[in-house]
Amino acid sequence: MATHERSCKHFRELVVKQRPGLLHINFQRRWNRRTIYELMRALDLATADTGVQLVVLSGEFCAGCDGEAESLALKQGQEKRMRQMAGQQEAVGTNDAEEQYIHERAANFVMRSLAKQLLAHRKLLVAFVEAQCLGLGLSVCSLCDLVFATPSAAFEPAFSHMDACTKVGPGWTVPHVNWLLRLGDRADASTALHSGLVASVVSDPQVFWRRMDQYSLLPTASLLATKRLLLRPWREPLLAELQSEGTPMAAQRRRLARNKL
Repeated sequence: MATHERSCKHFRELVVKQRPGLLHINFQRRWNRRTIYELMRALDLATADTGVQLVVLSGEFCAGCDGEAESLALKQGQEKRMRQMAGQQEAVGTNDAEEQYIHERAANFVMRSLAKQLLAHRKLLVAFVEAQCLGLGLSVCSLCDLVFATPSAAFEPAFSHMDACTKVGPGWTVPHVNWLLRLGDRADASTALHSGLVASVVSDPQVFWRRMDQYSLLPTASLLATKRLLLRPWREPLLAELQSEGTPMAAQRRRLARNKL
């Protein structure tokens, strides 16, 4: 990689660096809700900077549930735990159902916001995968314009790695489901390349970064034209659907459907 990088401050879950024409977002650890918020803030940073031509996402894409908690789970405070311990069993069951509903709505709101931002972003979005890519990590990759990978990369679309909020079938999971149907539960880099998820497999990360440096020198108009050509047919309808999901009418429909269960 080039050495002329400048770190961006005020990011705890991500390492965000700027280099000429490029914003590099590196995932460092297990994803949580703050990771998503910081990713959206970094994307805003790229949008506001006229000197940024493309955005590269790399690092830890293994963003699945490990059995301890969902990636987007709400933190349960002491007051809630005390209320559960003090309440009767029936009341506790009601509270659990209510907390799950709150979690699903909050998590889906966060991911819907991120998906809309990725789909509507005006800079070229490139994901670089070097190891496992699963759960929310694969969801984010599926919404990028280009995905590059090394031979060691592995893609696992299986929903068993996903946050529990996906049980209600939100629209932002559509690209993820597409790759689940096409790749199965697990695919190596070569299979992902032939299926269309991956644009290119590079043997050396340095090859990838040299290519990104070349992309960053291209005229803005050329990159935007390329981005428009890369748009898959489902992206604009999906963006429109995600925008409609956030309306009060859509919220009312979801509430009525849940009451019928």
